[in-house]
This record gives sequence, structure tokens and C-alpha cells, in this order.
Amino acid sequence: MTQHRFLQLDVFTGEAFSGNPLAVFPEAEGIGDEVMLKIAREMNLSETVFVLNSEKPEVRRRLRIFTPTREIPFAGHPVVGTWNALAREGVVPLPEGGTGWQRIHHEVGIGVLPVDIEFKDGQPVQVVMTQGKFEILDEVDDGHDQAEIARALGLAREDLDESLPIQVITTGLSCLAVPIRSLADLRSCRVNASLLAEIYTRRGATGCHAFTRETIEIGASRAHARFFAPADNIPEDPATGSACGALGAYLIHHGALSLEPQDGRYQFVIEQGDFIHRPSRINLNVKGGPQAVEEVKVGGPSVLVAKGEVVF
Repeated sequence: MTQHRFLQLDVFTGEAFSGNPLAVFPEAEGIGDEVMLKIAREMNLSETVFVLNSEKPEVRRRLRIFTPTREIPFAGHPVVGTWNALAREGVVPLPEGGTGWQRIHHEVGIGVLPVDIEFKDGQPVQVVMTQGKFEILDEVDDGHDQAEIARALGLAREDLDESLPIQVITTGLSCLAVPIRSLADLRSCRVNASLLAEIYTRRGATGCHAFTRETIEIGASRAHARFFAPADNIPEDPATGSACGALGAYLIHHGALSLEPQDGRYQFVIEQGDFIHRPSRINLNVKGGPQAVEEVKVGGPSVLVAKGEVVF
């Protein structure tokens, strides 16, 4: 009989039972690939992370990230939540005095990337991840194809925000970004799962990120988003850091926000999860400008909600 300890956190939130749930196995050495996938299916969350030692110098840990159906090379809320958990476990050295920032490097499927962790009185309060290069991989400019996407979301083509393009975008994990005219229209989405999965997988995306520039909250919020990934058995994800990173870059790339940069960086919030009763707030930090995005960072807090063991 084998026992493996796990932690469960709610990510991109400061309150339990909000945000996006995540299971983290902080000591996953000895768990084989097939068993990792079986455990991820058993946890039945959008992602489960297995933490391993890395053979690369200066790399604190290697993360393997699984959905209930497969391993993926990169994701947002798993990175933010895992490093919150590992900081609680003492894997990250505390800054002097227990308050301040620490930078570490970790290894994921797309390579070695930095992670910045903010501590207050010895406890992690925020994890900020640097994502990969922003790229536009495809664009849906045919009217019939656009109408089909709207139909897959349970909307009319007139509900799309035609001032912005429908594009497949990525900062490490591709998604189909679909601009919606209003918050009311976004709320009204009724997904045809099989049709939507066929559409976005055909174009090389891992999910559909429908969004509007109307927001629930005033202040730092600049977009509200919903992420659907039925091909990975994720009807709707409460908070998707990889997709929000790409979306934040997309919004800056297209000059779509009424926002002034500070020291060459745009800082704002993307809302997600409210319509499925898991409100999440994803902090964006985008360096560059229209047609010239240089770097994307995504961050937020996490809350520890459960501990346990898997026995097999």
C-alpha cells in the first residue's frame, strides 16, 4: 500500500470556497505517469499538480500538471496555487524579516520560468508567475465560422464584439479568445459542449475563453471572462491563469483598454468565475504596448482549504 500526501487550495481568491480549486502533491517522487493521470481523474478538479525534484541547476522544483484527461505543459492557477502551497511547506526561503518578495525558478513543460512570491509575516500572500511569449496563432475572420462559434456558445452572432478579432492566442497554452458585446450576453452563454470542443480543438486551442470588457467591479477590473474546455472534461473553469495571461496580452496588443501604463507596464484585473459561484480575480502585469507585448505576468492569492492522503 502506498500513501501520497496532498494539499487542496482555492486559487486566485482570498476566501475559501471561491476561486479555482487545485490539488497539489508536494512530494510526488515515485508516482508513475499512468498513476498520476488516475489520481487526477480521482481528484476530478480542472488540474492536479505533482511536484518533483529538478535535475536543472538553480531550479527549485519541477511541476507536472494534469487535467482529468491528460498532462498539459503549462497552466496558470496550478503554478500560482502550487507555489503558495510550497511556500507554506518551507520550500521557498523567507525574505529577511519574513516580509517581502522572493524569486525562484521552476520547471514546467514549456521550460524554466521565474516565479515571484510575496510574504507577509512569514506567510505567502501572493504568487506572481511569468508566462511564455505572447503569440497569435490563428484568426477566425470568416462570417460563417464566427456565427458557428456564437452558436456553440448559445449566442447570436450579433452578441459578438465585432470591434475585436476572434483569435487563437497563447502565452504557453493556447485558447480561443472570443470577444462578447456585454456582460449580460456573456452571462447568457449556454454552451453546446460537443460543437464548441470540435471548433476550438480543430484550430489547435485547448479551450474557449469568452470575454467582455464590461465588468462587475469598478476600479482595477478591465474584463470579465468565462473559460470552457469540454474536451478536457472541464465544463467551465472558475479561474484560468494561462488564458487570462494570454487575454491580458491580447487586450494590450490590440489597444483595447482605456488604461495608461506605469513604467512601461499595464496593471489590471480580469474577473472570472462569478457566474458559477466561484468568484476569482486574476492580477495582470503586461510589459510593452500595442503590437509590442514583451512580457506577461499573472498573479494572485490562494487559500489552503484541505489536506489529505491518497492511498492505493
